[in-house]
Formats: sequence, structure tokens, C-alpha cells
Amino acid sequence: MERLLCPHCQSRRIASARVPKDVVVVMPCPACSQLVVFFRRKVVALDRKVLEKGSRDERKMHIASIIAEFLEPGLLKFAIPEPFIDDEEAEEEDFLEVDQEQDPELPPISERELKEFTRVQLRRLDNPEYFKRHLG
Repeated sequence: MERLLCPHCQSRRIASARVPKDVVVVMPCPACSQLVVFFRRKVVALDRKVLEKGSRDERKMHIASIIAEFLEPGLLKFAIPEPFIDDEEAEEEDFLEVDQEQDPELPPISERELKEFTRVQLRRLDNPEYFKRHLG
């Protein structure tokens, strides 16, 4: 069983046994109880103060900096499925072909409405308050 160094207290009590290769583990150090993130045989310190008392932006930046510690060349290499290839013309064609059977009473969605939806509103759907307000 390999023991890893805690970035907080320098203890070697963090055991890496039996953690699958692509699993991210957030856990307290057995020696100092400070939070650490473990991924692929590497341990990075979490700042509990930032997570508990920091602003939303501070928390996001802290988590982003931790993720950046684990990124190495080739880590995210995988085949990108066809629908996700960034080709604006193909995307526009896909949107225009989606549903030709629409309510005859309703006018078709304009290009401006489509761009507004994909640029602004689509990103807001993850916000529970926005989702409930507009989609019930």
C-alpha cells in the first residue's frame, strides 16, 4: 500500500490503496484532519476556510486551481462525438431541421431568438430558480 504525503502536515498517513484510477477523492488527512483531494496518486490541499467562508468566485477559483493541478498533457484526450464538434454551420442546420411540424398558429423561431436562447437562456437552465420560474 502506497502512502502519500499530506500537503498540510507532511504526514505520510494518506493511503492510496484501492482507489480506482479515474476517481477523485475528497477526504480528511488521518493525521491533521485537513481536507485534501486525491487523484491519480497525487494529493492537493483544500482550503477549508475558502470553501466554508469564501465568496462564490473565491470558491470557484480555489476549485479551479485544484483541478488545474491534476491536468496533465493528454489527460482529457478522448474522441469527441459528432454532435459536439464546434461547427456553427452544422449546428444551425441541425436546429433548423429539428421539428418542421410546428403549431400553425405560432410563427417560427427567428434567427435572433435562437441565438439569444443559445447565448443566454440555455446557460441559465442550470439555475434552479430560473428553471422553476420559466419552466415550472
